[in-house]
Amino acid sequence: MMKRMFSRYVSAILAFTVVLSAVGLLLPPVSPVSADGDGTTASIEQILRNQRPDGGWRKDYSVTSGEWAKSTIDNKATYTEIRRLAAEYTKTRDSRYSDAAVRGIHFLLNMQYANGGWPQIYQGTGYHRHITYNDNAMINVMMLLDDVANRSGDFAFVNTSLADQSRAAVTRGVDCILRTQVVAGGRLTAWGQQHDSVSLAPAGARSYEVPSLTASESTGIVRFLKTRPQTSQIRASIQAAEAWFQTVKITGIRVVKTNDDVIVVEDPSVTTPIWARFYEIGTNRPIFVGRDGIVKYRLSEIEQERRTGYSWYGNWPASLF
Repeated sequence: MMKRMFSRYVSAILAFTVVLSAVGLLLPPVSPVSADGDGTTASIEQILRNQRPDGGWRKDYSVTSGEWAKSTIDNKATYTEIRRLAAEYTKTRDSRYSDAAVRGIHFLLNMQYANGGWPQIYQGTGYHRHITYNDNAMINVMMLLDDVANRSGDFAFVNTSLADQSRAAVTRGVDCILRTQVVAGGRLTAWGQQHDSVSLAPAGARSYEVPSLTASESTGIVRFLKTRPQTSQIRASIQAAEAWFQTVKITGIRVVKTNDDVIVVEDPSVTTPIWARFYEIGTNRPIFVGRDGIVKYRLSEIEQERRTGYSWYGNWPASLF
């Protein structure tokens, strides 16, 4: 009797297990919900949850202490979240998304310095306080606010007051750009990756990012200036920068990327120009800097880890001509 009962019990368990297995095959797997990531990879709900009290976002949602736990515009942070929220509101008309986007826009307005620049990190310390053109951070903020000012695309929902505030912020930003363009040898040239928030002079950041002129970020600045009403000052700024690009362009070399290194090869047959990321102010010599912070004039003179871990050459300004 006991054996028959036990046998029936086991049979029932096995049958139940088979049913559960079949259900499991029919239902999609459940993914764990994580707050890690950033504005480019997170879900829209994660973006809502990770908006900070000041209205901005961290560049990595998983960081909870230190400088990078603060709101920033580094690595596409904050302006990317705002754009995604605005697009989601356009699709759904869910006011949670428009409200969060508006708070983000107000954050960017509050983050702006009186001189028109934006720092890398809000209320940051050290080089994070510098006016930051690096990776086109400030330019991308201004492009966003320009869309808000014109109530274009997904920003048709913003009110007139916020549009006007955004327009004024862009105007101050353009003024900052014009004031930070470096004069060397009595001529306007280009811009640095960062500029001191008080003196407006080119400033350093990480050890291998010393005060200098940059072909990469200066390209983004010029491209944005070309979208502005062409006052005499803006035209002069653009023309001077483009003349500088022509002066410092490099021909006769090939930059070869191997499996584990980056090598510069002299090749007189190469006539298509490229540019160095950084140029020495005053001499216009391309410069390369390792983690020791010492300026070198050949890429081969810095350590392999930095040769391969940074974009030292590129064709950035070519798109302007």
